[in-house]
Amino acid sequence: MNEHPLPPDETPDLLIAEYALGVLDRQERDRVEAMIAREPRHQRAMEQWQAHFAEWLGQLPASSPPAATWRRIEQRLFAGASHPPSRASGWWNNLGLWRWTTAALAAGLLASVLTLQQPVSAPASGPALLARLDQSSGDTLFAATINPDRRSVLFVNTHHNDWPGKSAEAWVIAADGKPRSLGLLPANASATLNVTPQLADLLASGAVLAVTLEPLNGSPSGLPTGPVVAQGKISSL
Repeated sequence: MNEHPLPPDETPDLLIAEYALGVLDRQERDRVEAMIAREPRHQRAMEQWQAHFAEWLGQLPASSPPAATWRRIEQRLFAGASHPPSRASGWWNNLGLWRWTTAALAAGLLASVLTLQQPVSAPASGPALLARLDQSSGDTLFAATINPDRRSVLFVNTHHNDWPGKSAEAWVIAADGKPRSLGLLPANASATLNVTPQLADLLASGAVLAVTLEPLNGSPSGLPTGPVVAQGKISSL
């Protein structure tokens, strides 16, 4: 019997990512630790997430930000909100995604704040870049976060997405309007796609991320051949 059932809007992969990021409360941490103890695949997933976040967080300069930093982060994130985020509807009402996305936004903004506080000689991090990839119905299918060095993109799936006999392929579309492949996305799982140096400069605010359905193993032509299932503009924090 499962002593730690998951809420309907949570998946093991997302919970483990939140655990590795340190945004869960005590009860949720206990549940994830029980999952990890039961199944080796969850242990491997945790190690992968820890390594992933260590790479990202390792780019932040060492600093002890003042107490006012988090207040400024909250003001930037929730400026203009008429009531708390917990009352929002649609994809923002997905508790797990909201916690994860808020943490990603906060980390990106904190990186920008700390960079401004460092000496001029310190290496600068790029702005936090994010995208919400919506279906034609308006439902969000993926939330994408671009690594500050633009060498990888993390896609977090927000809905069940399984297309038998097809492969989901991610694309970036820059100002020239030409789609360029970022790689294939697995069904029903978050994924990090590594970006080549040639494509890194295209991952900028205003560019579009899109996902199409292609034959197994991806488009045979190097260009989209199937329907677009989700798309959204990249924006900077």
